[in-house]
Amino acid sequence: MQLHSIKKTPIEINLGQYRGHLPSIQDYHQQYQQYNDRQLQQLSRELRSEVTDHDDLLQLLPKAYALTKEVCRRLLGLTAYDEQITAAVALHFGKLIEMQTGEGKTLTALFPAYLNALTGKGVHILTFNDYLAQRDADWSRPVFEFLGLSVAAIREGMNREQKYRAYRADITYATAKEVGFDYLRSSISYSPEDLIQRPFYFAIVDEADALMIDEARNPLVLAGNVDRTGIDAYAMARLVDQLQAGTDFEINDYSRNIYLTEEGIRRIEEKMRIDNLMADENYALLSAVNLAIHARMLLQKDVDYVVKDGQIQLVDEFTGRIVADRKWRNGLQTAVEAKEELLIRSEGRILNSISLQHFLYRYPKLSGMTATARAAAEEFDNFYGLSTVIIPPHRTDQRIDEPDRVFVSRAAKLQALVQEIKHVHQGGQPVLIGTLTVKESEELAVALQKENIPCNILNAKNDAEEARIIAGAGKLGQVTISTNMAGRGTDIVLGGGDDEEREKILALGGLYVISTNRHESFRIDRQLRGRAGRQGDIGTTRFFISMEDPLMIQYQLREALPRKYKELSGDRPVNDPGLLKFVDHIQRVMEGQTYDMRRMLLLYTDLVEKQRLIIQAERLEVLLDDNFLLERTGMSELQQPEAAFLAKLRELALSIYDKFWSDHLDRLQQLKEGIYLVRYGGQKPLREYQRKADEWFNELCGRIDEELETKALQLAKYPDKNLQTLGVKKPSSTWTYIVNDNPFGNQLAITLLDNSNLGFQADPISVFLLFFASIFQKKKKY
Repeated sequence: MQLHSIKKTPIEINLGQYRGHLPSIQDYHQQYQQYNDRQLQQLSRELRSEVTDHDDLLQLLPKAYALTKEVCRRLLGLTAYDEQITAAVALHFGKLIEMQTGEGKTLTALFPAYLNALTGKGVHILTFNDYLAQRDADWSRPVFEFLGLSVAAIREGMNREQKYRAYRADITYATAKEVGFDYLRSSISYSPEDLIQRPFYFAIVDEADALMIDEARNPLVLAGNVDRTGIDAYAMARLVDQLQAGTDFEINDYSRNIYLTEEGIRRIEEKMRIDNLMADENYALLSAVNLAIHARMLLQKDVDYVVKDGQIQLVDEFTGRIVADRKWRNGLQTAVEAKEELLIRSEGRILNSISLQHFLYRYPKLSGMTATARAAAEEFDNFYGLSTVIIPPHRTDQRIDEPDRVFVSRAAKLQALVQEIKHVHQGGQPVLIGTLTVKESEELAVALQKENIPCNILNAKNDAEEARIIAGAGKLGQVTISTNMAGRGTDIVLGGGDDEEREKILALGGLYVISTNRHESFRIDRQLRGRAGRQGDIGTTRFFISMEDPLMIQYQLREALPRKYKELSGDRPVNDPGLLKFVDHIQRVMEGQTYDMRRMLLLYTDLVEKQRLIIQAERLEVLLDDNFLLERTGMSELQQPEAAFLAKLRELALSIYDKFWSDHLDRLQQLKEGIYLVRYGGQKPLREYQRKADEWFNELCGRIDEELETKALQLAKYPDKNLQTLGVKKPSSTWTYIVNDNPFGNQLAITLLDNSNLGFQADPISVFLLFFASIFQKKKKY
């Protein structure tokens, strides 16, 4: 999919075309209120029989939405507001809607889900975690089943038969990653019965900014237990321990990535006794060196990962939670295990991979909803072609966002946090504190305990428990500490449903939300703020930050401060509007940087995704079409071949596709590790990567053609031959995981920023990066 050029604002504020459907929906709804249940169900059957194409759906929208509204009123006791109906119309039109926290996105999604499910093609509602998928499926089931539709939830760990049935439901709730993993599993199927998914049709993405932007750069990976590379990772760890920062490698200004210097390359060549580290035959070695340096310098124990039970477990950068199903990209996990002197566990060989972004492109129709879309509207439009529609709240927002309190040191900030929480807690006002990491949550909890302040702390035990604790965070006198994204998708109801208690809390000022950090993205700040002031309630938010926060250190922002701020000291907050403006500005710069990283990563992966689609389409035809199988293997002249021979020929052909595609992915991964170094020769990394990828793909296709015909002839000559003797090596087991971030993407983008030591011509993509870098450098001069 090509990036969309931005020619107009991607934000829609004029809701006329969506609100224009409200009068007819209201008219039908008044009519349907007079129907009995049997008449409503008959109406649903009639609507389903009338659907022939997408144009018919638009004609049926008023009736379908009015019917859904009435059924929700009867079965759920909820009457959809005009704002929710307006949002539901926009979702049907394939828009990205912003609805504030607590405004009823879950109810809103039922309307376009029902309308589009009438086609019989299936609707997917993609949620943030398994708990939310099951919860929302169970909650919506009475409505959909009353209307004659089936609903199911897909969870990790379900068997093939269970998933097969779930994907054939009219509406399926699931996490995007689990549907993506099943898509990858289908790509290596050896039997049509293993193709558990139907062709994709329509997806509604909940928490769209988290899934479509924050997680989109993290590829989903299908791996199998095949041979290792043969490179000694422990030796690589010992080698890079001897390298010196500033001499052998450099860390860029943002402290995000590392690249070798000419001296570093020379030293490695000397120690490894090779002539040219950059030669094609040394790609695997270059990759291992880069990964070992990255593991040593950029990944910190107990911050980026923890060591538990002799294993590396990653910490999610957005939630601060330990994530069980995630690994770094091929090779980096091994490098960290070697650094920590742990047993190296097989990452396996990557059999197939797809980013969440490219996976979502598989849906012909896509829409999404979130509470924080406005700040990412340009990215939604540029990457997905989705306009953002801002839905006003049903009740006026009364939340008060207090100015940040900025401290010089983390110690001073912690002291102020404890005193603020203690003061508010004494009055009984509920407090929710969002932290950046689990470690920070625990430190704050200990400090509060010393002041005899009881608190609940969320440390990523399980999603259902998190939801229960978050739901109770609005009770009188409650103090709750969690990483900022924990319990996402669960509303905080003041008083926990007790009306009398709710009134007391409103008199105290509602929920008080405190954040202990600013984030790289303004969106994530807004997500936390949105916990307060639900559905027109009053509430307050405030951020406590310090000049020693991880964000300030990671990006060396203190060095970029004007001189008068560098010399600040003491425990009192810094009351200077200029400092807050500077922090806001730096945050915008960082958002621009991460946007450009994702944009560049898409440009690099887009070509490979097109190649994957070509190979996968051919492989699927081999799996399903006997005539195509015979043609591809040069056996088309065979007259009525026996079923047993066809089965062996098919397994042989499929294994050839899998082997060569896996080899291609591995080769491209090694190319990524060193592609940034081509700038030393004055070449453009993006263009060179695409040239190599295209060249290698042409080679791949030729090798597949040759191997198919050669091995098929051998099998035809000796039909009883064991397939293993022909090189068929299916993995005995496979597993899935998410690649955490993409250091290649960051490394490529950031090294282009720093052109101080070698001259090169910036390609068009670099212009954006250099622009943000120039802002940062100018700030340093003040």
